[in-house]
Formats: sequence, C-alpha cells, structure tokens
Amino acid sequence: MTASFDYRIVNVFAESRFGGNPLAVFTDACGLGDEDMQLIARQFNLSETVFLLPGDAEAVASLRIFTPSYELPFAGHPTIGSAAVLHALHGLDERFTLRTSAGLIPIRLQDGVFRLTAVAATQRTANLAAAEAAAMLGIGAEDIAAEPVWVNAGSEQLLIRAASRAAVLAAKPQHELFVRHATLRPGRSIAYLWHEAAGVATVRLFFEQQGAVIEDPGTGSACANLGGWCALNGLAPLSWRIEQGAVIQRPNVLYLDVDAAGGVQVGGKVQQLGVGQFSLP
Repeated sequence: MTASFDYRIVNVFAESRFGGNPLAVFTDACGLGDEDMQLIARQFNLSETVFLLPGDAEAVASLRIFTPSYELPFAGHPTIGSAAVLHALHGLDERFTLRTSAGLIPIRLQDGVFRLTAVAATQRTANLAAAEAAAMLGIGAEDIAAEPVWVNAGSEQLLIRAASRAAVLAAKPQHELFVRHATLRPGRSIAYLWHEAAGVATVRLFFEQQGAVIEDPGTGSACANLGGWCALNGLAPLSWRIEQGAVIQRPNVLYLDVDAAGGVQVGGKVQQLGVGQFSLP
C-alpha cells in the first residue's frame, strides 16, 4: 500500500527571484520513521529537508531536520522556512514557538521577515593557527583577522573572521586541509568565513560532503553562531545585514540582531514556490 505525504518547496532568505536557499517542508510527517526521513532527504538532495510533527503545549510544531547524510539538531533556514509554511497553512499569530532537537525556538513575523530567537551560544578554541586556517581556505595568513573558534548556538560550527570582504570572496577551500582542520566529528566538517563593515557582513559557509567541499547559499544557524560570537566577545548591541551566496550566484539576505543582553535574532524573507505529494511504497 502506498502512503502519500504533502510537501512544499520554499526559498528562504530570498529577496530576489530564485534567490535564497531552497527547502522542502513535509507538512505532516506522522507515519514516517527515521530511515524514511533520511532517505527522502537524500532523494531531494537539498542542503536540508524538514519534517513537521505535531506540537505540544509549548510549541505549534516539532521539527526534524535532515541533510542528505544526517540529522541536525537545529538549522536556521529550515526553521524559518517551516515557520513561513506553518503561518501560511494555519494563519498563526505573529509570534509562536517551534520545537527543534536543540530546544524551543521563538518565532516573530514583522514586516514580512520571519525572525527566530537563537539559544544562548558557547564557544571554544579551535587550536588552529591563522596560517593553517588561511591555507585551508586558499587565502593568505594576513587575510585572517581573529583566532578561529568553534561556536554553538544550536549547531556547532568553526567561525573564522576575515580581514576583508575581498578575502571572503576569494576563498577556495582545499579539501584535504579542510577535513584536517574543520572537522567537528567524523562526517561533519564545516567552517564559516565572515567579514563585517558598516553594518553589512559578507559571509560564506563551507562543508564537506561525499569527498568534496560544498558551499551553502544561506545559513541561519551560522548567522546565529555569528551573533553568539559577537555577544560573547563584546560587540553587542548590533543590527547587521548578512549577505551570502553571491559567489555561487544564489544571493541570500539575512538579518542579524543582538541586543545589549546578548539575545540573538536571525531573520529573513521566504518565497513559497510550489506544492507536491511524495508517494512512499
């Protein structure tokens, strides 16, 4: 007997036609097991696919977030994309809460921008010299502006501050060095390169997948980590525009706000593109 599951395709952090980061959202994943979700995510082959499950007294829905290779406890663009889908389907208020494996995530809709409030971040040293980070990214040691650190506001990633916007755009990660220096655990190698000037941050996120270093067009979890790093290192309060994806011709725009108390919000607009039905024999 064939079971059918409805899904929607949206572009998250999109402010231009076919900009943003694509996402598949399964609107009712009841009846799907862990293996089914993983295989469906592999079938779609997007950076993430999200599966919505019933909520509870604290959240309107629970999210399961899968890459083609593994499940994530939290990711920003699936959370914001899911918020937009749920808001459109159920006519939710401007404020509601979603549950992820990393915890409860408050959502606020304002002026067409969905904003999530990230969990408090932690950071730890990466024990990675500037010269090593530079070689890994294919840029000069003088292009690294601060000690690389691991930051975790729901999904731990290696953050590397660049000395210029040009350095961010010039980066060409070297696979062998990337796996050596940016590996959180076997199968999870990830690094976020960033530079900010006059309230605009130019960022790129790289991750290893099936023997290659891939670039993500728009990364809300990394934006949350950047906000957490800023809070932990005395840069708050701030309000930044985050630009990502230009090098791969997939422009994404994110909004990062950190208040004086260190609270971090990440936001973006969502374009809903299509609906479909997935048949599972």
